[in-house]
Amino acid sequence: MFIHLHWHSTFSFLEAIGKPKHIIAKAKSLGMNAIAITDYNWMYGSVNFYLWAGDEGIKPIIWSELGFVLDINSVTNPKTIGNIVLIAKNDIGYHSLMELVSFANQQWVKFKPKIDTSILKEKSEWIIAIIWWDESRLGRMVLNWEPEDKIIEIIKMIKDILWNDNVFLEMTAQDESIMSNVKKINSQILFFSKKTNTECVISNNYFYPNKDEKEAWEMALAIKDGYKMYDEVRRKPKWAYHIMDEEEIVEIMTWNGYDEKQISDWIGNNNKIAESIDVKIQLWQYLFPNYENPEDVKELYEKHKDELVVEE
Repeated sequence: MFIHLHWHSTFSFLEAIGKPKHIIAKAKSLGMNAIAITDYNWMYGSVNFYLWAGDEGIKPIIWSELGFVLDINSVTNPKTIGNIVLIAKNDIGYHSLMELVSFANQQWVKFKPKIDTSILKEKSEWIIAIIWWDESRLGRMVLNWEPEDKIIEIIKMIKDILWNDNVFLEMTAQDESIMSNVKKINSQILFFSKKTNTECVISNNYFYPNKDEKEAWEMALAIKDGYKMYDEVRRKPKWAYHIMDEEEIVEIMTWNGYDEKQISDWIGNNNKIAESIDVKIQLWQYLFPNYENPEDVKELYEKHKDELVVEE
């Protein structure tokens, strides 16, 4: 059974629609036993997602999609910040991911949070990374015709940080005949997969649960961009971004010309990742820091405590 590893909910504000609860219900109706949350820049929906998924017997896979650069201090233009998708493998990875998200939101450029290789290396414990798509760091490099050697170097760098088995390249399940960018990036993924010995996963990167909700999604995009639905310049995505089942994924990729074994291997990698995830979020507890006051503060309190006035 195909497992989605890359998706966005209503917590990707005005970039996607669909509450986590509705997305989980859709996944369950399709017979899926796990699904991921990869909202942009933060993890606001992750606890509710975790609880609702558990109630429905669905394994929650918790991610975040963050801006990614090589050097945090060298980037001042938000348009040059590509994305990277990160997943927590277990409880330690979940806390690492929260720290990465907090760091990214302290380092943003014009509302575009970002991390770099340095902080990723520091907080990489039990984290999986998926890279590509046209909004990713490497996807943008491909579309800008940057040197292959440079792209290979970055892939190897990320693999060195996260360990080889924790880095994947993402094939995009969309109609390549109407999306030239996807065709170009998918072909390059296969090239760099062989060059760097990196496994591939597959996704259609959904932004709304059901096919008939595409217009509502486009309305959210128009609101975000400050346009009306009748404005010709508003975003009008041609591709299909609903929650696809395995049959739809296979049909699209077969139409694109990929063979049965390739598609089966990519879907199998999705499922292997899902099986490896074991996050148990500890809820309903008080998490106050154990802060030791300096001795002089304690002495000052003992000296003046009788002078303190407590209002009733």
